[in-house]
Amino acid sequence: MDKFPGGDARFVWSQIYETLVRVDPALKMQPGLAESWETPDDGKTWLFHLREGISFHDGTPFNAAAVVFSYGDGAYVRTTVLRAVEYVEAVDEHTVIVLKKPMPLPLYLTHVAWPVMSPTSVDDQGEFVKPVGTGPFEFDHQVDEQKIVLVRNDAYWGEKPALEKVTFRVVPDATTRVMALERQEVDMIIKVPEAEVSRLDGEPDIVVYRRLTTFTDFLQFNCQRTPFNDLAVRMAVAYAVDTEQIVANVLEGIGEPAKGRPFSPVTMYANPDLDLYEANVERSKELLSAAGWQDIDGDGLREKDGEVLKATLLLARGAWAPRHASIAEVVQGALREVGMEVDIQLLDGGAMQKLETAGDFDIILRTGFFVWGPYPRHFFIHHSNSPWGHFGDEEYDQLVDAADMTVDPEKQRQLYYELQDMVIERLPAFYLVHEEKIVAANAYVQGYTMTAEAPWLNLDGVYTAERK
Repeated sequence: MDKFPGGDARFVWSQIYETLVRVDPALKMQPGLAESWETPDDGKTWLFHLREGISFHDGTPFNAAAVVFSYGDGAYVRTTVLRAVEYVEAVDEHTVIVLKKPMPLPLYLTHVAWPVMSPTSVDDQGEFVKPVGTGPFEFDHQVDEQKIVLVRNDAYWGEKPALEKVTFRVVPDATTRVMALERQEVDMIIKVPEAEVSRLDGEPDIVVYRRLTTFTDFLQFNCQRTPFNDLAVRMAVAYAVDTEQIVANVLEGIGEPAKGRPFSPVTMYANPDLDLYEANVERSKELLSAAGWQDIDGDGLREKDGEVLKATLLLARGAWAPRHASIAEVVQGALREVGMEVDIQLLDGGAMQKLETAGDFDIILRTGFFVWGPYPRHFFIHHSNSPWGHFGDEEYDQLVDAADMTVDPEKQRQLYYELQDMVIERLPAFYLVHEEKIVAANAYVQGYTMTAEAPWLNLDGVYTAERK
């Protein structure tokens, strides 16, 4: 297995590893490996009181030293948010984490991207060997690009899962996944294609689970070059693209139209009272005309100062590519109707990252994978210090910094409400669809629950009846 819990590996990591703080299905914070936590100085120093009597899968004791290993200097999970950690120390079996700046750290530590790992996960040279956690399942073996097998952790400190073994099969092709489910070659599948949901839902021997998640598809603008350095042009895009049409016709009714709203309604601090965008083609055309973009030669495309109104829309290869390709075609057609030519390009992740870092792009269609867990750090994507930014709004930066450093829940809520208003008004991005995750299972699978936090599977209570 990869040493980092990235991409689809998180489906597996979330069974093996645990975090100091966890969230329940309603995205409320609950004690995890830490029974409680406190801050004596408004968020710069955090003291975590750890549970006692817990062991890693290989019998190594879970203690403050393991937390130091996981979050201290050189830790494998020392990424993004955890770069703000100044140092970590063990104090009487408790753990103290000191940050470079105040922040609501427990919120971030709910995510499986930052688990507590056993020091025995690495060898004497510090090289990753295998995942060793405290979770309800432990790693057994894997066959590269085919399957990963987990077995029940019979010494688990919490409620023990009913399943003795879980096999995760790697089936990249969506059609093949669906066929495997229908043939009962697998018990359940994730990432069900939207076009298959209605049919599978009508099958008597299959149960389809649906839940709105924290993920949101959005168009990210490069606000630092023409034509999207003009707010009027960005607003014209927002009025031209009908997000209700995308959900109804492209996604087969799966998901919720965002209409510019940056947060899914299930996300912490989602503002229920935003003034959202309704599709209005005439309003879009008026904005472009007022900004000086006119169809001078009658070819249906607008020009200004001798330049045609056009943009390149980038998509990344990977799990979301088929979905994004369909959405991109709708965006392309909608913008062509108001006089903007859009060229769609599908790129490998590395090529896109290079263009993005250099600021050499117009629009990127992506999914809000920056919305991790219940917390709203996604706003950092538009910050000037973000490698994904290209917005460059000083007032926005200051508001993000203030929200990220506030530990008072009500103050933080108000700041994030203000940020959501600002995203609607200044449009560093236009948010399209709040994703609805789909899991399909054979009817003999009982006790499964789906969480709203991204697509992670909660298998703790699942059991599988004996196959016929």
